[in-house]
Amino acid sequence: MSRPMSLKKSPSIITVRRAGGHALKLLAIAALASCGGALSPDASLQVEEDRQSAFDAPVDYGAGPGVAWDEDASGRESALGEQRAQAISVPTGPSDAHQKGVFGAAFTWPLIPLHTVLLPDGRVLSYGSKPSGIQGALLNYAIWDPAQGMGSKSKTLLSNTTGTDIFCAGQALLPVTGDVLLVGGDRIVNGQRNYANNDVNLFTPANNQLTKQAQSMAYQRWYATLITTASGEQAVIGGRIDRFYEGNSQYPPTADTYASTPEVYNATTGWRTLTTATSDAAYGGRVQAWNYPRAWWSPQGKVVIFNVMGEIYSLDVSGTGAVTQLPGTMPAGAYMLPAAMYQPGKILSVRDAAQAVVVDINGDSPVVTPAAPLSADRQFGNATVLADGKVWVNGGSTTGNDLVGAVYDSETWDPATGTWTPAATATKARLYHSISMLMPDGSVLTGGGGAPGPVSQLNAEIYFPPYLYKNDGSGLPATRPGIVTAPTAATWGQTIPVAMSNKNAVTRMTLVRFGAVTHAFSNEQRFQDLSFTQTGKNLSVTLPALANNAPPGFYMLFAIDSNGVPSKAKILRLGQS
Repeated sequence: MSRPMSLKKSPSIITVRRAGGHALKLLAIAALASCGGALSPDASLQVEEDRQSAFDAPVDYGAGPGVAWDEDASGRESALGEQRAQAISVPTGPSDAHQKGVFGAAFTWPLIPLHTVLLPDGRVLSYGSKPSGIQGALLNYAIWDPAQGMGSKSKTLLSNTTGTDIFCAGQALLPVTGDVLLVGGDRIVNGQRNYANNDVNLFTPANNQLTKQAQSMAYQRWYATLITTASGEQAVIGGRIDRFYEGNSQYPPTADTYASTPEVYNATTGWRTLTTATSDAAYGGRVQAWNYPRAWWSPQGKVVIFNVMGEIYSLDVSGTGAVTQLPGTMPAGAYMLPAAMYQPGKILSVRDAAQAVVVDINGDSPVVTPAAPLSADRQFGNATVLADGKVWVNGGSTTGNDLVGAVYDSETWDPATGTWTPAATATKARLYHSISMLMPDGSVLTGGGGAPGPVSQLNAEIYFPPYLYKNDGSGLPATRPGIVTAPTAATWGQTIPVAMSNKNAVTRMTLVRFGAVTHAFSNEQRFQDLSFTQTGKNLSVTLPALANNAPPGFYMLFAIDSNGVPSKAKILRLGQS
């Protein structure tokens, strides 16, 4: 609901207090321009926020841009909302559901979920905007519990009391506690956004609390990437410190500066700086290398980084660090294009102009192989590794962060054939600040977009992949295998017992790492098949032998039957015994 906006004029200053309503925001900004007033420092940020959203960003709560939230006059959910409160189930689809999958109906989200992290209990942490859809995570974050369905009772909007704006922070799930590490984020300088902070915060799922840590990073970082190492530490690379600002009569100009030196977090001992691993080309100021660097922990025991120029770098995090450019190049890319590790040491990287490459980093020298092109250039799209190891790509635009070239059709890449297959068509444009993330039931959560954008997408959808449907053209959900019991924790190389609900043949066991997604990149996601034997209902499943191939942390364990249908996952924490 829109509330009034007040304009208070003095001889030289207009103070704007935004309280909602795009037309009123436009009026305020127009009034400011027409009377030549200067902004007070307190008001400067508000007008800057209003500029980004007032002109072309209607809010979509799920029913369409500009359509009110699905509540009745008393604030209670409507009948449709009550239906959404039921447990999520695979919907009946069209006759090609077994080939393309199905998008479920959009549902409201408390804010733009431009950051999402899958938690060990199956819930989702999200943050990045105000409940109005305007940029900023200084005040709120949200939790979604899919076990409660998609209605209002499933979502909790919480207060951020840390004093840190975690908008555009780096994020990773800590491998022992399951807490979420958040580093850096937004800072305001002279009333202007998009400078960086060096704060460190922890989200604790047990009590839903976000807590600021005493020790900060050495460098301020905005758009940094976190990578979990084989030892369970988190390497942080990239991020901008200060931004370009031309200045005015009241405030001096500032220049772009970058956090070109990595740091490493240890949950016990704190932070250390890799003072001998500074690099502008790998994760610094050279051609957007700082912008959420695409990086993974490699089978070689180092961080491997792809930059926008198509170069590949290796970061040794031991000691004070060392960075090396590796042989091999790929076509130029962009900071808004996705990539995903679909097998140990094998990465599908989407590049400019709908190109794609497969990069094998299992050896000392990367091997770059051209892959089949996508159906469209997907700027700001997302790539999600599914329960069966295929890579689903959705969203994006051929023309940047606008609706002109928005791509609603999705597509799936099969590593076995190297080909792309058309997938279901979405009803929502998923552009800048959108996410997609695999869930333990084998579906994909996709949502968000905006701040700024052509639409502030305060909504999400569930994509149900083809493997959840009968392969007969009926569009009916498939009967799924069921894992009855499996260990909740294990270590590398261990053979674990898994009990199934019946004696039907299991043809694959797969392991998928929990996702942590933002800005077209899930920095934690990775997949692998597991070897196993079956006797009746009982399986003996062998876990990966090396932490370099499966860094410590939380994984989804899927059983797949002879029809290619996966079970719901059991959650497994992989680490030291």
